[in-house]
Amino acid sequence: MLNQVGWARLGQHLLQVGWYWPLLLLPYGIVNWLDALSWDFLLLTQATRPSLSRLFFLRLGGESLNQLTPTASLGGEAFKAARLQAGGVPWEEATASVVIHKGILVLSLVLYIFLGLALTPFLLPGAASRLGVLSLAALALGAAGLIFVLVQRRGPCLSALRFLERLGWCPAGLKEKEADLNNLDAQMAGFYRHHPGRGLLAFTLFFLSWVLHGVEVYLMFWLLDYPIGWGLALCLDALAMLFTALGFMIPAAVGVQEGGNILLALGFHLGAPLGAAFSILRRLREAFWLALGLVVVAREK
Repeated sequence: MLNQVGWARLGQHLLQVGWYWPLLLLPYGIVNWLDALSWDFLLLTQATRPSLSRLFFLRLGGESLNQLTPTASLGGEAFKAARLQAGGVPWEEATASVVIHKGILVLSLVLYIFLGLALTPFLLPGAASRLGVLSLAALALGAAGLIFVLVQRRGPCLSALRFLERLGWCPAGLKEKEADLNNLDAQMAGFYRHHPGRGLLAFTLFFLSWVLHGVEVYLMFWLLDYPIGWGLALCLDALAMLFTALGFMIPAAVGVQEGGNILLALGFHLGAPLGAAFSILRRLREAFWLALGLVVVAREK
């Protein structure tokens, strides 16, 4: 793709950014802070709750593992729960907070994607007829996220244990953890039953963090000397997030994210070179924060 776009044209766009590139690191720093604050609302025991800065760095480390390992964006969740437990948070509360937060992430992302889909016909008249496949993909993602959240309220751990027992595939070590799994089920169900306000606040903060991704896109195109409107920035980013979500099985959605960005840039009449330059700038930002996350993981070990 990049060869077809042309390295010379890409270089011209990237040189346009110049020494202002550190500005691109700021929006995601705020995004991760909002996500950490969202996570904080899911931890209920005040005495063992870690500081917000601790959650900020643990989230960086966990997300690095999520994106860089072929674990369907789940590789870092065990790391987050384990480090919370090592810091004194009860096991069931640490694990429940991570699982609930993942569900909130998916549902808030789906709302953000639908915002982008709703804005598209206003920004690109005539595009509504070509949004069918993307809308179906967003609906599928939303259904998966909703099922994931609803299952958390119905004792998923013990249900899975009983299912394995019926099949005769339940390891003895897992059977010994039955009491712990029951406590985890109770923790998740109890949160949704007794603390819906905290869940709503966490969801709102997560959604605001997605909107800040749109600010990042606006800033990137401004630095590329091709300013776009706020609406187009939100729309472009929301649909780009849909392509990234579809590539969740691939580490860092390599190739899927770039192809999606170039297709969207062509669709919005921005041109393939700008779409590719936007992708490279986003990858450079990701590289910085992912590297910092790996440093966190190394120090935690």
